[in-house]
Amino acid sequence: MKNASEFSEWSGARIQHLAQTKDFEEISLQWMNKAIENDYPYLFQWLGVPVIQFPSDLLLMQEAIFRSQANKVIEIGIARGGTTIFLASLLKLMHGDKEFSVIGVDIKLSSHTVQAVRSSVVQDRIILVEGDSVNNETLLSVKQHIGPGDKVLVILDSNHTHQHVYREMVMYGDLVTSNSFLIVMDTAIEYINQANLGNREWGKGNSPLTAVAKFQANKEQQFVLDENLDKRGIPGASKGGFLRKK
Repeated sequence: MKNASEFSEWSGARIQHLAQTKDFEEISLQWMNKAIENDYPYLFQWLGVPVIQFPSDLLLMQEAIFRSQANKVIEIGIARGGTTIFLASLLKLMHGDKEFSVIGVDIKLSSHTVQAVRSSVVQDRIILVEGDSVNNETLLSVKQHIGPGDKVLVILDSNHTHQHVYREMVMYGDLVTSNSFLIVMDTAIEYINQANLGNREWGKGNSPLTAVAKFQANKEQQFVLDENLDKRGIPGASKGGFLRKK
């Protein structure tokens, strides 16, 4: 059996190999389209609450949070609350009784989402903020829960149009601390079949990934694509969206 160092080296080499295996990517994209056709990301739960994510993305989020040792996670767009509870659970495992919280922002918090969060075992470590994420008042509400010594990670998963995501990246990217992450979800909109997107405002050419490209062009000295996470981004919704702050 490989020791820890040997396994880490072997794993890194396999990640590099995987990223260069074109047929794996092609098959993964075919699988993703079929998965989306069948609502696959909607079929998983965390502690009884729907997460609405690809399971692989949840694991990559976990790696980013552990590597950054973040104690404050800002989640923009919380849907039914399962991912919010997942994130708070991770922080609880990492930090125990020390200071940590998940700040969940949504333009409209449904009663069932609030109930799910307030009934969870980590409800005392989740702060819910209702408001438009690109409104300055919402940003100020979020900032009130960030202290000078906090390590902050941000996840963007709300309106997926280019303009909206870019504004979020500019507004919330400044809150991300050094060696932590700005994670942009659903960059895969650029990779999947248009028919699978339904009647949406966003689509190819008007997506989170196009927002990332613009943001990177303007903020290239601050954020870099984390290659280790990105090479495992397919199958998953966020290839090209794991940005690490220098």
